[in-house]
Amino acid sequence: MNAQGTTGNKTGGRWRLLLDPAVLNLMAATAAVGLAGAFVVPTTSLFLREAVAATPLMVGLFFAARSIAEIGTDVVVGAVSDRLRSRRTILVLTALFNAAGALCYMLLRDYYLLLLAGMVCFGLGGACFGQLFAYTRELADARGVDAPFFNGFLRSVTSLAWVVGPPLAFWVIADWSFTALYATTAALSLLAAALCGWGLPDPHKPGSPKSGSPKSGSAESGSAGATADEPAGPPASTKSGTEPPPGLLGMFRGLGLRTVLVLGVVVLLLGANSMYQIDIPLHITEELGMSPRFAGLLLGVSAALEVPLMVLAGVWADRVGKQRMMVAATVCATVFFGLLPLTDSRPLLLALQLLNAAWVAVALNIPVVVLQDSLPGRFGTASALYSSAFKAGMFLGGLAVGTVATWTGHRQVFWVCAGLTALAGVLALLLRAVPQPSSPEPVRTPAPTPLTDPREGSNP
Repeated sequence: MNAQGTTGNKTGGRWRLLLDPAVLNLMAATAAVGLAGAFVVPTTSLFLREAVAATPLMVGLFFAARSIAEIGTDVVVGAVSDRLRSRRTILVLTALFNAAGALCYMLLRDYYLLLLAGMVCFGLGGACFGQLFAYTRELADARGVDAPFFNGFLRSVTSLAWVVGPPLAFWVIADWSFTALYATTAALSLLAAALCGWGLPDPHKPGSPKSGSPKSGSAESGSAGATADEPAGPPASTKSGTEPPPGLLGMFRGLGLRTVLVLGVVVLLLGANSMYQIDIPLHITEELGMSPRFAGLLLGVSAALEVPLMVLAGVWADRVGKQRMMVAATVCATVFFGLLPLTDSRPLLLALQLLNAAWVAVALNIPVVVLQDSLPGRFGTASALYSSAFKAGMFLGGLAVGTVATWTGHRQVFWVCAGLTALAGVLALLLRAVPQPSSPEPVRTPAPTPLTDPREGSNP
């Protein structure tokens, strides 16, 4: 009865979160970070080609080098953040580094100076996205809302930013300049820093509400409180039986084969996604002879379709099964990338975005929840592992785009993407052969009790 009551309260309190000022500020901060990313990510390859006169190989190496820097900083920041009392400090600092990186893009036109600025500023600032994942999970537990839905809802905010971001970015480039675009990006990052610093509460504060309903009951409050308190400050081992977050040296302790397979799926899927985002503006403009505005339109249409699909993915995660959804996403991705190089017309390119949106909606939502479920009390570590896998995919994508596009052209890049997503599907299927551990190591209570979330680690 306790488990059913907890689930019922969480389901009933989902949409009441929209009246919570903390959630509204988190949505605004997520939108600002997402819009800033939607301005930078799809335009960087065009910026390097047109404003800096970089070769395709130099473009690929630029993304690869920046990804290496972001991987290292994500891991360090994620491990350190689990031992801080407040995650808001990390969020503010990383947002400020993003603002500094945008200012460097606005002012510099030397390839090597831009590379250095990108590695340092965006390398440190790139951890902001992963830390937003961790804060979202902590706030979901503190408010007593199921994490897949809440995470999917916040990810849909990012997708909504990508609906307007790329078309607006390419429009600013066409009518004004790269300078105006990156000045706007810096302003958005500063806004995100302000919202994180002054608009977000501390989920671990004793007086913060534990659920969307004041009558949620002791079972729900105990579960949310125990889960939310563990990542910060002294460990709540006396309440939940978990160990303290292990810090940087021990953050890889307790990662089983299932976790490694999920990380492999993330690297391959997001590597393909990174290759697509780098290559599609150049494929559209240089090989198909279309305008940059159409490249922005493609990305915007895909993001618009992702918004409802991400919310549905969060709602269906427990009902359908996270593993099944990951397998379906790899199938959609492989079909999409297999058809893309065969398509030259605008209507067909637009129609293909439905497949693109379907797999991205799952790939950017479900795996991070799986990792967080496997590492309760270490949400920063789990989010950092996901974010580092994301950046490893970007590294793989940058190298592949630079090499393949230099020797064979931009169209052939999509065949490589199809191969990567097919391999990701194989890894996702292998998850069935790996038994689900009865108690994740090293942070887990011996058995579910009324004070633990009944969904922790219970779904594939």
